[in-house]
Amino acid sequence: MADADVIVVGGGVIGTSTARALARAGRKVLLLERFTIPHKRGSSHGASRIFRFSYEDPKFVRMAQEALPLWRELEEESGEELLTVTGGLDLGKGLDEHASALESCGATVLWLSQEEIHDRFPSVSLPAGTRALFQPDAGYLAADRAVVAFAASARAHGARILEETPVLGLREAGEGVEVATAERTYRAPVAVVTAGGWARDLLAGAGIDLPVRVTRETVAYFKVDEGAAIPSLVDWGSPAVYSLRSPGQGLKVGEHIAGPVTDPDDEGSPDPGSVERLRGWVEARYPLVDPEPHLAETCLYTVTDDEDFIIDRRGPIVIGSPCSGHGFKFAPVTGRRLAELAV
Repeated sequence: MADADVIVVGGGVIGTSTARALARAGRKVLLLERFTIPHKRGSSHGASRIFRFSYEDPKFVRMAQEALPLWRELEEESGEELLTVTGGLDLGKGLDEHASALESCGATVLWLSQEEIHDRFPSVSLPAGTRALFQPDAGYLAADRAVVAFAASARAHGARILEETPVLGLREAGEGVEVATAERTYRAPVAVVTAGGWARDLLAGAGIDLPVRVTRETVAYFKVDEGAAIPSLVDWGSPAVYSLRSPGQGLKVGEHIAGPVTDPDDEGSPDPGSVERLRGWVEARYPLVDPEPHLAETCLYTVTDDEDFIIDRRGPIVIGSPCSGHGFKFAPVTGRRLAELAV
């Protein structure tokens, strides 16, 4: 006898979004989360994540455009402010490709000089002659609050969520799937695996090779005037560096896919070398900001070679690995797509 129509494994932003989409469609949903919702061990935690339209691939631009009204819908349902628009800047290489992709999707694009950037964002300093791509729809998402809002909505629509329930294994069984925990084995016609850094090992036990690696990335926070105009900014170098406001924490700054491969079960610690590089970047880009970080932490990336997402179905198992360090903003869209695959 089935315990649910669909079992979702992993309760980060993608898993809770998927559970919500399934429950709203009238499906009997069981979500299993190894920690609590939210928690600090995976990829969805913290006060903020970047929201942006700007990509060199129109596919991602369209997904972000689709996600925007869905975030507003979740805000209306939850009564929480989840998406704050600040405008976003892209610096460095590949800007023409970003502009072309944005324009092909009808998104607003502005090229700003160093002087125009300073007028909009006095805290940002760039060398004379610099030009940047400005996209006004960018901003930041309240990460922890978003995960909680998705989970609350899923519950309100009938989903059952079990926290602190690690999944030990899953396998095809008959025409469905069995999902084993320490307490018992659950059965359903289909399972959706959105387990982030733990997904590869779980899926390997079901005979599915997930071509990803898990890295531990360092993020640092710098004190900044709460009233300062802070854009969401990506500096496309090697590695890329991103920055955004993080409410209550100041300026959040991180390197994109620069950390070591890691075991997700290890708690890990910030990399001093990365923190020092971020300190130097802040000193150059934000001269009005104290360049000494008051906090540093880590998060997990689950990375594919091309930084694309894996959204697939193999028999009764749906795979949702839409991460590579840039998947949070698309969560309402990704959750819908995974739900569609599941049913």
